[in-house]
Amino acid sequence: MKGAFQIASVKGIRIFIHWTFFILFIWIAYSRMSANGTVADVLNEIVFMLSLFICVLLYELGHALAAAKYNIKTRDITLLPIGGVARLEKMPEDPKQELVVAIAGPMVNVAIVGVLLIIISLGKGMPIAFDMEDYSANGFAVNMMLVNISLIVFNLIPAFPMDGGRVFRALLAMKWSRVRATQIAAAVGQSIAVLFIAAGLFFNPFLILIGVFVFFGAQTENKMIQQQSVFKNVTVKQAMISTYTALSDSSTYQEGVNALLSGYVTDFLVLSGGEVVGYVTRDELLKGYAEYGPDTLISHSIRKVDYAVTENDALDKVWMKMMESDLPLVPVYSDGVVTGILSKENVSELMALHLLKAQRG
Repeated sequence: MKGAFQIASVKGIRIFIHWTFFILFIWIAYSRMSANGTVADVLNEIVFMLSLFICVLLYELGHALAAAKYNIKTRDITLLPIGGVARLEKMPEDPKQELVVAIAGPMVNVAIVGVLLIIISLGKGMPIAFDMEDYSANGFAVNMMLVNISLIVFNLIPAFPMDGGRVFRALLAMKWSRVRATQIAAAVGQSIAVLFIAAGLFFNPFLILIGVFVFFGAQTENKMIQQQSVFKNVTVKQAMISTYTALSDSSTYQEGVNALLSGYVTDFLVLSGGEVVGYVTRDELLKGYAEYGPDTLISHSIRKVDYAVTENDALDKVWMKMMESDLPLVPVYSDGVVTGILSKENVSELMALHLLKAQRG
């Protein structure tokens, strides 16, 4: 994630913290001091927030370690002012496995609550405060326990794609298809999102942000699952363009623009001696034409292709990779030779055609 820097690594999972996280501390200091608070009040609040985000980190690690049980890697975990984000390579398609991965996060909070409850019952809590006069021995532990209980309740709300919504989807998928289960979970999630937004208008504006995230998150994931179902058992060869226009690394911007105007293709593979060196997009061609002039080589605008596929690769997996990496096209190989290209444009057209056929039955 842009604007984040690594602070640790756990079992190969990189932990990042976003720079906006520090805005939270500035806001805490400002709000406390504006309310005639002391430096001790500010420090107490910051310590509590740091402790809370340690719980959030453990929560996300719960997801990651549960996913690792099914050989699913976690790319990284990023801490943001609104919580944490664990980027799993994918969610398990088996509903029982998805249920385990989804519930793993909240179960971490349950474990934390259990530990804190024991500490409180034994009276062994520590105030962990810079001004001891206003804190009982168990004050910090009680507050942290209440927050973790709130996290459990909130995260188990069946608002897909929140964890509660994923648990809901997993349970539905035990009876219906993954596509149908996702459609139902997404519809319920978006309904709850509307309630969040409405509540935010009257109570807490933060709920509006959550509602917007849930609404569009449900919409995006529902669409992605439909795409995956369309491309199930479809190979790259069935979707690739075998007759395509390519540019050379010795082509000029004028030649690139001419190729752009002479056909419907908007993104071009760039070759050098028959070998792929990268690709160039419509926007980059036009920008380079205006900035460097028509007779300049397009080398200024060539982007490297770090991902290549073969004709027999599964289209659904390739499509996900293209979407994640924002690749407009990738070269397709057979026996080490480029036989075509796969572009977002032609895959989208194929998807629309398949969905239309499915709707007509």
